[in-house]
Amino acid sequence: MLIATESPFSLSSANSQPCYTGGPATLICKAVIDETHDSKTFVFEDTQSRSFDFKPGQYVTFSFRIDGKTHVRAYSISSTPTRPHNIQVTVKRVPGGLVSNYLNDEVRPGAEIEIADISGSFNWIDIPCEKPLLLSGGSGVTPVMSMLQYITDVTLPKDVVFVHFARSPKDIIFRDQLEFLGKRFRNVTVHLVVDTADGPAFNGETGQISAELMQRLVPDHAERSIFMCGPEGFMKAAREVAGEIPFAAVHEESFGEKITIEETTGTGGEVFFSLSGKNGHCAEGETLLEAALNAGVWIDSACQQGVCGNCKVVLTQGQVEMQDMGGLQPGEAEAGYVLACCSWPKGAVALDA
Repeated sequence: MLIATESPFSLSSANSQPCYTGGPATLICKAVIDETHDSKTFVFEDTQSRSFDFKPGQYVTFSFRIDGKTHVRAYSISSTPTRPHNIQVTVKRVPGGLVSNYLNDEVRPGAEIEIADISGSFNWIDIPCEKPLLLSGGSGVTPVMSMLQYITDVTLPKDVVFVHFARSPKDIIFRDQLEFLGKRFRNVTVHLVVDTADGPAFNGETGQISAELMQRLVPDHAERSIFMCGPEGFMKAAREVAGEIPFAAVHEESFGEKITIEETTGTGGEVFFSLSGKNGHCAEGETLLEAALNAGVWIDSACQQGVCGNCKVVLTQGQVEMQDMGGLQPGEAEAGYVLACCSWPKGAVALDA
């Protein structure tokens, strides 16, 4: 089902319109497309009528206001910059997922959404290759779908293999598009793999990612560079496969499930933001990032998992409990940096923010 609003469009006006190249902006939802039973694609245009200049595979950082609180989330762009009039993100419902469920349940055409930026080093422009293997699991299909659409739109003479894993045929996001591109372009081979093949007619593979399966589906794997994305459980298995059999290069993005962290107790306190001159309170169990946003202090963030490092700030006073998942570089913790998205204050703290 497609829900959309009408707007005038002409090729001449599209070619002459200014271009969004980064920074905060307000977008308006123009259409909502049902992809599967639990995922939707949201089509956004810029309220200033700018086109979008981004690299296929990058993500956009949204700022949502839900129940009086600001929540920042990064979603990979599932559309391609060869169609610059809008950007699209595809969001899968997650059990207990506040923002993903809000998007699926509440956002309709006409809704205005704030974004902070478009960014990401996981993209086709910065790391191209001759024989890409686009590998994804679940909702991780979005950035590699952007890459595939770009490659086919500009008819790049690349030998592309696309392998996507899902729970069942009804869970395959972009199934029709992937099967179409695999049939239309001789240089594109698409393999769809599901845990169980019950439901709609399905002629693909059944199973889970493994070295044996990947060797069979991609016999020239040693010549290919992997671009992989998916939930953390899938990514862990994919990394193990990449360690067992040779690939030319491995590039990855992980914006799916939250990494499970230990429940914290005994945290919370006043937070002083030295650079902005504001104060806030961090309730027990809240992160420094949540406290900052609730106090009206902007701290850049993306993955919300302690992986990307975008939200690092200097802790000048106090102590925090932090679950660093690799976001800090060697020496940064010693220099006083903490990751706001996965740090809980143990009493009053001060930040350079």
